[in-house]
Amino acid sequence: MLDRYTITLQPDELALVLGAEVPDTYQPQFNAAPTKVLPTIVSSDAGKISFLNWGLMAMWSNNKAMSPKFFNLPLDSVINKASYRKKLLTNRCVIPMDGFYLWKQVAKKQQVPHYFFYPDKKIFSVAGLWEEGDDGSHSFIMITRPANKQIADFQDDMPAILDAASSRSWLQSENEEELQELLNKESLEEFLSHTVSPKIKDIDGNDALFIKPAPASDQHGNYTLFT
Repeated sequence: MLDRYTITLQPDELALVLGAEVPDTYQPQFNAAPTKVLPTIVSSDAGKISFLNWGLMAMWSNNKAMSPKFFNLPLDSVINKASYRKKLLTNRCVIPMDGFYLWKQVAKKQQVPHYFFYPDKKIFSVAGLWEEGDDGSHSFIMITRPANKQIADFQDDMPAILDAASSRSWLQSENEEELQELLNKESLEEFLSHTVSPKIKDIDGNDALFIKPAPASDQHGNYTLFT
């Protein structure tokens, strides 16, 4: 499960990197979380950044409890479920980010948060699908794939990361086989990582200190020797 990430570039930097128009409403996110309105690029309007809710709101309206199935979409569901295969051809998006948070289980009731990022905080994109609700709202779901060796120490899945060339193909292609190949392509570049504050649990928090290294502590704020 991935339920927190960051996109911390300033608007002019983001526009330069993505080659897309950045609206004035954009603000750096140090704790992007489900239900928040976040920057994406959709295949039908790839020349600008579009703001969508993270999490398929149509599903959420009928379910009160937050569940990963509303904001994370496993690769096998994209390939095998007819409803998602249809969206694969028409409703693709990329989610730009420069890092993400994962929790590592260090004891039966203890988890320690870590921040993952590329050297030089290089921006990258994750594949997603979007939809329009009956009320005209727009939302997206992030595609996940089986974890690589590095992430497998933390969990079984990871975001479906796209490099720059793959991002362009993901937005432009109309070939289902090619799109599935892009999702199956494993990212070989390793992330850097360090432990961070468990304050990232606060879904409303958005503090630049969240990405800074912090002593290993569990979800309750208790320090631990395990990382």
